[in-house]
Parts: sequence; structure tokens; C-alpha cells
Amino acid sequence: MPSQRKPRSPSQQTASTTPSGRLPRGQDYLHTIRSDQYIEFSPGLLGDGMELFSEFVTLVGIPLDPPIGNTDTIMERLDDATSDAPVPTRIVAFANVSAAPVKLKGNGALAGYYDLYVTLSPTRESVGEAIYHFEDDTNGTFESKAEFWPLFELRPLGQGHSIFVDTGVARVPGFPMNIGSAGGRWSMRPPTDRVVTSFRAAPFFYEGEVIITAQRDGQISPLVAMQHAGPTIAACAKDQAEFTSADYAGRMGRVRFGTTKPAANRELE
Repeated sequence: MPSQRKPRSPSQQTASTTPSGRLPRGQDYLHTIRSDQYIEFSPGLLGDGMELFSEFVTLVGIPLDPPIGNTDTIMERLDDATSDAPVPTRIVAFANVSAAPVKLKGNGALAGYYDLYVTLSPTRESVGEAIYHFEDDTNGTFESKAEFWPLFELRPLGQGHSIFVDTGVARVPGFPMNIGSAGGRWSMRPPTDRVVTSFRAAPFFYEGEVIITAQRDGQISPLVAMQHAGPTIAACAKDQAEFTSADYAGRMGRVRFGTTKPAANRELE
């Protein structure tokens, strides 16, 4: 006679549906779809004869070197994450460029057109925290926040040398920026068959777009007041990074980050 399975008690039923998983420490690989960033450089920062630069600049992602698919941003989770508990994070790689050249106005030596590159400050770390909410052991939602300390490089379209502005040293309005994201989704299942996975860690992915914003009234560095910014000073859309060709899928390796630019801020003197 076949054995009969006893029905589970209500407490057992509840326990079986409660997420008990853990997201391992690791790195998240993201690609910038578009980022609209308010940037203000004062005449005092740019030098004699220069005018105030105050614009929203549209930025797009640059694949890291060496490339890991179309990855331009890497955020590291510094500890294992459990449901609803904050975990420390830091941005360890970032590479964006202006979608079109920007113009510095005035009759000073720096007047002209430049491509604006944005990477991470070599003098300050961009740290933060994230909270992951589990719907089950394989997916859920998240929210995160971080301080963002960029290094700006203004690369002239014609002859001349790049201008470097390290927000970790120079006082630039709005920086460090308090960036935040809420309502995004994560999953242990890859959204496509070409996603970039974390090095030596269990797979972890973001579903759909990750929207990151910063508000003017949420800044922590009011040393230099912004003059013309609206309430939202940054709005960025990112998605899960992917390999651009199937040939790369089996060649994941440790990332070699670029060397620090030694001339940061020197050209401004």
C-alpha cells in the first residue's frame, strides 16, 4: 500500500515560501543607455577670460579597456546580501563621454570645443549601499544610493592638451553627487544569453532598465552653490551589460583597470 504524505502545517507552508537566499558578494556589470548630467565649471576654475560653463550634458557609455562586452560601469557589492538588509557598495569602474562636443566660451586660453570624458576620481572612492528585496530566492527588487566622485577630462577637438578636473580635489558645484535608484529588478536568471557575469561568483543580473537620479536638494557638498540647475541634476538609464558577440561569451577574465591620470588638475593651474 503506498504511503500517504501528511499535509504540512500552516507554519511549514509559510516557511517554504519565505525567501531564504543570499546574494553573494560580487560585481555588477552595467551599460549606460543615456545619461543627462548637469555640469557647472566656474570662471575661476577655468582661468582668466573664461565664462561660466553651465549646461546639461548628454553622456553615453564607453566600453571599458580591455572590453567586457559593452560594460562601462562596474559596481561592487562588498558583502553578501540578504533580503531587506543594506549591503555596502562602491563604484569601481565608470567610463562615459559626451554625445556631442561641449563649448567653453570666453577669450581665455581654454576657449574652444571639447569632448567631455567622465571617469572616477583617483583621490576619492565612490561608495554607497544597496538593499535587495526578495520576492523569492531567484528574483526581486532593489534600491541603492552612492556618492559619486568623478574625474572630468575635457579633450580638445583640435590641437592642445586635455583639461582634467578631479572633483575629489577641485570644488565643483553639485559634487560629490548623491545618486540613487529605486524600483529596479534583479534576477538570478540571465535576461539574454550574452550577459556579462561576475568573476568567480554566482550569476546575478538586472532586469530591464536601471534608472539612476540625483536631486539638487540632496547634495552633500554645498561648498560651491549651483547657479542655474533645476531640481533634478542627473538622470541616467543603464541596463545589464552584454557581450556584443557570441565569441566573447567564454572568455571572461579579471578586469585590468586603467592607470590613474597623473596630470589631474595640473593643467588648470
